[in-house]
Amino acid sequence: MKRLTIVLSLLIGLSMLLGACAPATATPAPATAATQAPAAAATDTPAVAAATNTPAGPTAAPATPTTTPFPVASCQAGKTCVRWYVGLGTGTNEVQIPVEQEVVNDFNTSQDKIQLILEIVPNASAIDTLSTEIASGNGPDIIGPVGWAGSNAFHGQWLDLKPYISKVDTSIYNPALVKWYETSEGDVGLPFAVYPSALFYNKAIFDSAGYNYPPAKYGDKYKMPDGTMVDWSWDTLAKVAQALTTDKNGKNATEAGFDKNNIVNYGFTWGFENHVNYVGSFWQSGSLVAADSKTAQIPDAWKAAWQWTYNGVWGDQPFIPNNNYEQSLNNGGNPFDGNHVAMIDNPVWYTCCMTHVTTDGSDKSPADWDIGAMPTYNGKVGGRIDADTFRIWKGTKNPQAAFDAMYYLETTGVQKLIIGSAAEPAPYGAFPARTADQAAWLAAKKVAFPAVQNWDTLVAGLNYPDSPSAESYMPNFSEAWARGKTFYSLIITSPIDLAKEEQTFQTDLQAIFNKAQ
Repeated sequence: MKRLTIVLSLLIGLSMLLGACAPATATPAPATAATQAPAAAATDTPAVAAATNTPAGPTAAPATPTTTPFPVASCQAGKTCVRWYVGLGTGTNEVQIPVEQEVVNDFNTSQDKIQLILEIVPNASAIDTLSTEIASGNGPDIIGPVGWAGSNAFHGQWLDLKPYISKVDTSIYNPALVKWYETSEGDVGLPFAVYPSALFYNKAIFDSAGYNYPPAKYGDKYKMPDGTMVDWSWDTLAKVAQALTTDKNGKNATEAGFDKNNIVNYGFTWGFENHVNYVGSFWQSGSLVAADSKTAQIPDAWKAAWQWTYNGVWGDQPFIPNNNYEQSLNNGGNPFDGNHVAMIDNPVWYTCCMTHVTTDGSDKSPADWDIGAMPTYNGKVGGRIDADTFRIWKGTKNPQAAFDAMYYLETTGVQKLIIGSAAEPAPYGAFPARTADQAAWLAAKKVAFPAVQNWDTLVAGLNYPDSPSAESYMPNFSEAWARGKTFYSLIITSPIDLAKEEQTFQTDLQAIFNKAQ
C-alpha cells in the first residue's frame, strides 16, 4: 500500500477529532465568517482515525454558504423537533451519513415526544452556514461531532449543560474527562470520542542499544543500563534518546566522535504533534492567552518545553530530527514508520500508521512497537488528549429535548457511530470515552497488533487530559494558531536565538489578539 493511501485513510479518521474550542468569558455577538476557526481539513497531521479539525494556517477567503444536498426532514406535528447539525467537524463522508441517519431513525422510534432531524452541511461551508443560521435566530440545536479547535469559531455560543448533566449518570466516564469540559463558558459537553496520547517506541532500536523500554505504568521509575532507577521524566527521556541516536558509523550522540551531520537513527520525535501549543501542553497544561481572554502570555513550562525541543534538535548531543531529516527518514514526515526513530509522542489515532515498510516498498506489516507512559515535568504528567463531542447552541428553544437527544447519541448511538460491528463498521474511527464501550475497541486493536502488550497504558492516559486543551480558545483563533505553527517550524528548521524569537512570537500574538477587540 502506498503512503498516500495511508495518509488519506488517516485524514478520514482525524477529520472527526480535531476542531473545537474551549473556555470563554463574555458572550460575543453571533459568530460570523470573520471569526472563522479552522475548517475541516487539518495540518500536515496525517489523515487518521477520526479526529477533529486541527487548524492548519491562515484561512482562505470565506466559502460561500451552500445548501446541503442532504434532504432535511420536515418537523412532524405534535413533536418537539431537534436539529442535529453535522459538518463543523467530521460526519459528512458518504460512508458516515447513512449510519448517522440510521442512528437518528433509531432515536425517533425509541420514543414519541422528540423528532431528531439530521442536517448535513459540506465542511467547506459549515462555518458560514452555521453563522448565518445563528445570526438569523434559526440555529440548530445539536452541533457535532466537533473538537476543541473547531468549536472556537463559535466561542460564547455554547449552552452551559450543567443543569442537564447533573441529572444523568456521569460515572460511566472517566471523571477526568467529565471535568475537562468544565470551562469558563460552563459545562460545554460530555466525553464522546477521545484520543489519549502515549509514547510509542521501537523495541528493536532499544534492544540494539541495550536499553530498557519506557515504563508501561504511570508512576514507575525507569531502569538505566547500569541498574540505577530514575524518574521517568522528560530529562530522562532526553538522556535515553541521546543514547539511541546513532550516526552512520554506529556512534551514539553521547560518544566522542559522534557525527551529528550524518545521523541515521534518532531517539525521539514529536511526530505530528507539530505545534508549540502541543509541545507546551506535554509539559504542563496552559494557554497563550491570560485569564482576561485578551492578553498574550507564554507559560514558563511551555518555554522549558520549547527549549528542551530546541536543544534536542540543535544541541551538541541531538536526539530530535530537524525538519529536513524528518522529511527524509523514509516515509517523509513519518520517520517512526520508517524504523529510524526510537520514540514518538502522538495521540492514539496514530495507530492507523504504525506500519513497517518492506525493503522493496511493495508491502507493509505491523512494526515491532509498544506503548510507554508519558514522561513527567516537575514530577507531574502533562498529558494531552484529542477529542470530539457534541455541543448545544445556547439559543436552542428546546434545551432539555436537545440534551436528551445528544445524550442518546453519546450513549446508545455510540454503538453504531464509534464501535460498530463486523457487518457494519463504525463511521467514526475513535476511541469511545464511555468506559463500558472501550473493551470492544481494545479487542479489535489487539487483533490488529498482536505483539503490542501495553494497551492499559493507553487507557491510563485518559487520566491526564490537557486542561485547558492545547486547542483552547484564543482571540482571532485561526491566525493565532497559524502563528504558533510557524513558530514551531522555525524551531525545528534552523538554529535561532530562541529567547528573542519567543519575545517576537508573544508580541505578534498580542497584535493578533488585538484584532479581535
